[in-house]
Amino acid sequence: MTYNLSKSKYQSGLQCKKKLWLEINDREKASPLSKAVERIFEQGTEVGIEARKRFPSGLLIEYDRTNPSSSVEKTKEAIKDGAEILFEGAFFYDDTLILADILTKNEDSTWDLIEVKSSTKVKDEHIPDLAIQKYVIEGAGLKVNKTHLMHLNSKCVYPDLSTLFVIEDVNQQVEELSESVPNNVVGFKEVISEEAEPNVAIGLQCKDPHECSFKEYCWEFAGDKAVFDIPSLSKKKKVILQDKGILTLEQLTKEHPLSDSEWEYVNRILNEGIDINKDGIRQMLCELEYPIHFLDFETYNPAIPYFDGMSPYSQFPFQYSCHVLGENGKLDHYEYLHIDNTDPRKPLAEMLLSSISGAGSVVAYFTGFEKSVLENLCGCFPEYSERLQSIIDRLWDQLNIFRYHYKHYAFGGTNSLKSVLPVVVPELSYEDLEVQGGTDAQAVWDEMINTDDEKQKERMKKELKEYCRMDTLAMVEIHKKLA
Repeated sequence: MTYNLSKSKYQSGLQCKKKLWLEINDREKASPLSKAVERIFEQGTEVGIEARKRFPSGLLIEYDRTNPSSSVEKTKEAIKDGAEILFEGAFFYDDTLILADILTKNEDSTWDLIEVKSSTKVKDEHIPDLAIQKYVIEGAGLKVNKTHLMHLNSKCVYPDLSTLFVIEDVNQQVEELSESVPNNVVGFKEVISEEAEPNVAIGLQCKDPHECSFKEYCWEFAGDKAVFDIPSLSKKKKVILQDKGILTLEQLTKEHPLSDSEWEYVNRILNEGIDINKDGIRQMLCELEYPIHFLDFETYNPAIPYFDGMSPYSQFPFQYSCHVLGENGKLDHYEYLHIDNTDPRKPLAEMLLSSISGAGSVVAYFTGFEKSVLENLCGCFPEYSERLQSIIDRLWDQLNIFRYHYKHYAFGGTNSLKSVLPVVVPELSYEDLEVQGGTDAQAVWDEMINTDDEKQKERMKKELKEYCRMDTLAMVEIHKKLA
């Protein structure tokens, strides 16, 4: 048995025909999966396994990647033998292979199809996923009565996971798409069979509904000058520009509907402009009081909660770094990293309160994040709330300097710490770090607390500490350059 399409490839075709062609014919052009993306896939698998527990009599069809036809045959045999609930049932029809998350048999011998998602609501892109599954399952000989979406319940609170899932009837939405499925399959198979990759311009589809793994390849010609990267540009304006074939900043003319701030950005990038308001920066820095604490948290938000009082995707801190700069120039460093799978919140809060004194500014890069973490800790531990609130009251946002007083073409379309640092402090870099971002840190921490390999655990502890320490050291060095 050979197949061209799956439910994921079908979704790719809906997003972009070029993406579909590349996935089949030139996969090497895809960017490597980050640790964060790999963790998202792993969480999806974990949610699927948890969902099966709600159907204790279900039969799992083990999928054989080297021989998909054997999985299809096992599914047929299971149905013939009277199975009434199937997990990962494999079906093949019209050169398309799908694995159905959950199928339940009704008394009239029809089946209900349940797709499991790790989101907390039904999303538009979920419906085509079910539509192609229904098409293949019915083409393979089963009658699908109803289609459902099983997703996480945001109101579920640990330790009671009895309400972790919500099952929604999406049959009507699926039926509305059903007529388009056969033509889509025909069209997608034609795309796959073409010798050359389709000529599809970059656009909104490169990030919607998910960022395409071929985006870096397709956007290479635009560099940092794609119109879709203009900060705060509305979707409506992006659609207008895309429809006119305006893809790069060089193609823009005054007739195009941009605001003054958007034109300011365009001109800064095209003219390699630098705008530094030294008086504004000086006034902001005068607000700081010594000792100056530079604080950064790393947090995790698992799909399936596992600490008291938490819901799906509730966020909790597992690590912090704090550099403290004294008025005499002395720099001290404090840190905490939780290293096992127990609840890190209380020990982290206690250590944090010993790291940050009762006086002096607390600098963060985008204080909204640190504030939310601290407020959550206040709610969890009323006995520490007064001291934690004192930290909140002293927060000072270094990002605001780059929002209002320091603008540089090399920042591109973002004022993130990783964009600002190489411009302001070129001698300091994240490049040699194994962990490259906060979402990577989440994935590494989750792997670290669950491994039994002590050597591997020590390596990951070191990587996490190096990354978090760099975040606060970066703020320190930026501060020194600006002061």
